[in-house]
Amino acid sequence: MKKYLLIGLVMLCFFSMEAITKETEQKEINRDTGMGFQFGTLSGNGFAYRNYWEKCGLQIVLGGMTTGSKDIDYELYRYYGGASEITKTENGRKTTISTSMNYLHTLANNNIGRFYAFGGGSLIYSRIRQFEVDYRRSSNNYYVRILDHPERKKWDNKYAYYFGFGLGFDFDIGQNFHWVLELPITIDEDSEIVMYIPQTGLYYFFK
Repeated sequence: MKKYLLIGLVMLCFFSMEAITKETEQKEINRDTGMGFQFGTLSGNGFAYRNYWEKCGLQIVLGGMTTGSKDIDYELYRYYGGASEITKTENGRKTTISTSMNYLHTLANNNIGRFYAFGGGSLIYSRIRQFEVDYRRSSNNYYVRILDHPERKKWDNKYAYYFGFGLGFDFDIGQNFHWVLELPITIDEDSEIVMYIPQTGLYYFFK
């Protein structure tokens, strides 16, 4: 009797573990909302939000950064055709904002990850602080700033946009983290086609 009771307990534990495992896997598959970081031309660079529904999905990316130096080189060593005075435009700090939106369509989905097609576009806005400075030749190929000529400050605004489509893989790497690898075909604002520049991202799916 004890033998059969022990066998029954073992079988009960086995089927309970199987049920828990399947439930956990199903929950992992059903996790459809994530946030993280994305990097790419079509996807944009920055903080990313990604949501899946049954077959479709949406990804939104927003990021920004400031680069460049506040310091300007007021001495030049270069030949400018022998001119006694020249005016040069120097770039200072540059602020770039990147945003994008992409539609995702699931082609296959399992415990390993998700295979999908995507399409959308991105916009990159750059604002550059520029300084116009007058220089006077001091000696051969050596120019110094004309101190009684104040520098003129202005802003240079630039826009770049990309749109396209491609294929992507969303790999479940465990602990609710997903690694995304995408291969897009991208068209820029000059109607030039850029292919085979991969995009990548890291997400944490929380529900």
